[in-house]
Amino acid sequence: MRLYLDTADRSAAEDLLGTGLFAGLTTNPTILQRSSLGTDHIPDVYAWATAAGAAEVFFQAWGRDVETLVDRGQRLRDLGPEVVVKLVASRAGTAACAELAARGVPTLLTAVYDPAQAVVASAAGAGYLAPYLGRLDDSGRDGVGEVTAMHELLTATGSRTRVLVASIRRPSDVVVLARRGVDHFTFGPAVAEDFFSDELTAAAVATFEEAVGAASP
Repeated sequence: MRLYLDTADRSAAEDLLGTGLFAGLTTNPTILQRSSLGTDHIPDVYAWATAAGAAEVFFQAWGRDVETLVDRGQRLRDLGPEVVVKLVASRAGTAACAELAARGVPTLLTAVYDPAQAVVASAAGAGYLAPYLGRLDDSGRDGVGEVTAMHELLTATGSRTRVLVASIRRPSDVVVLARRGVDHFTFGPAVAEDFFSDELTAAAVATFEEAVGAASP
């Protein structure tokens, strides 16, 4: 099981990375924008994320043609060995993914909504593909069913491409998909905190601490 934080918010991410539970950060231009950051801040995000223990940091290449995407993707990878280059699962993005993967650059195809896109992601040599579970559901599709189909076809064909589910809105989404064999997930800090918020666990902590206090001289 590998869990990632879908954020560029340093104050939230550093504390959670410090738990040792999260493998790294996933970002894209929209996530950077939410933290009032732009592409020029990417080297800074990489520096503090890896210093906090991130083993992988995902940054998205931008541009509309293959050459631009490959050039920017290579520049992102040149920041350091923990960088995984994200590319949108368009025709240009998938072609750029194939070229970067052939160079040995770790890649992820993002904004994946159909199992057929998992086929081309695998053919392109992507290390990961990222379906957006919440957005699939919002569109009226069966998000869990579509993600499960992606996982099943990659497993059945022996592909090295892994499904890294994004747009997770609640821990129960992770539980449902994990029971079907999916084991890579990324979600925001608020969802991450929800994993530690069970009221019965909180009550148990309080009870144990009271017992220790009562038994102490």
